[in-house]
Amino acid sequence: MNNNILSFKENISNIKDNKNFYIKKVTLKNFRNHTNLSLNLRNSSILLYGGNGSGKTNILEAISLLNQGKGLRKANIEHFLNQEKNYDNFNKTWGVNVDFVGPNGQFNIGTGLKNTRSKKSRIAKINSDYAPLSSLAEILNISWITPQLCVLILSNMSEKRRFIDRLTMAIDSLHLNRIYKYDKLFRQRNKILMQPNFDKTWLDTIESKISELSVSIIARRLDLKEELENLYNLEIKNNYLTEHFPSVDIIINGKIEKLLNEKPAVEVEDYIKSELKKSRSDFELSVSGPNNSIIEIFNRLDNKNIDTSSTGEQKLILISIILSHARLLNDKFNMAPILLLDDIIEHLDEKHRKALFLEVSKHNAQSWFTSTSKDAFSEYPSFIDKINIQEIKENFDGNYYFRYGDI
Repeated sequence: MNNNILSFKENISNIKDNKNFYIKKVTLKNFRNHTNLSLNLRNSSILLYGGNGSGKTNILEAISLLNQGKGLRKANIEHFLNQEKNYDNFNKTWGVNVDFVGPNGQFNIGTGLKNTRSKKSRIAKINSDYAPLSSLAEILNISWITPQLCVLILSNMSEKRRFIDRLTMAIDSLHLNRIYKYDKLFRQRNKILMQPNFDKTWLDTIESKISELSVSIIARRLDLKEELENLYNLEIKNNYLTEHFPSVDIIINGKIEKLLNEKPAVEVEDYIKSELKKSRSDFELSVSGPNNSIIEIFNRLDNKNIDTSSTGEQKLILISIILSHARLLNDKFNMAPILLLDDIIEHLDEKHRKALFLEVSKHNAQSWFTSTSKDAFSEYPSFIDKINIQEIKENFDGNYYFRYGDI
């Protein structure tokens, strides 16, 4: 099968409207600029359109919180709270609730703010029962592209690592938990080392856990790279790759990465423990681990690093990664991710816009677009539900029910 854009019309006939993974209903309470919003949907892709400030991206951000992490804007949980007429900031909370449908049935999933005197925290519920945030990824996966994402992953190496870790979480729901524990243990270790007479046994225990987590985190990243590499080899062999989004090579380098390719994991853990012990008396001694990994992203066609690519090339590379990752999750893990595509088509030429529409139309899960206008979606090759957010808020009290009128 060839996805060449020249055969665009022929490919349309093979596209199915129905998605196997989709959000049937989403409800927002006191979230950003949405006091009370409810969207009742069908198993098709979604276009949220309307003027700037109507709250389109806020809806995508709310959905992105149905996985572990800070969501597509990486905001603090108190920033999600709607500030309109906020007379009682302490007792006011925000919440996101969806009815999600997948091959394993329908689930009601929610997340929101738990406000206590001591701290604010985010909670999750599955079918009305409290659940760990990490368990949400066992039911649905969510992936996104935003205008800010490309800027972020170019800004510094830590952002590239966060990007790779978000993709890795989709194939291992506990991956972010390990990162959080790793960072927490390192902070504890630093506090202990500041004490004049610290407990060496206690420190040995913490350093042992750090070593185990370090190897596990890096190994999972390498697993992701291998899975994407295998997907590329399979797709190029069967001529599945589209020529309009560059195939991408992700390189993950570091001392631990190199050792894991040469030695058993237990030996690498012992090496990290010995390095941690050496650094107790020398704070300037750098200890290799997941926070030192070097991530490089290349266009396979010209072997060009994303850091030196043009802005347009960078956007196409990012789209390529997200789409490849989505195909991987669908084909190998049967967990096609909900795609959140915020303001993504505004700067794509016609050829790449049609290629994106074609790829997303064939995706096995619901995709959400945002735009200031619905006109650019007139050539979308299958049904897409077009929702005017401003109209819903002003004329329908924030309630939307799917209708076939606007195609």
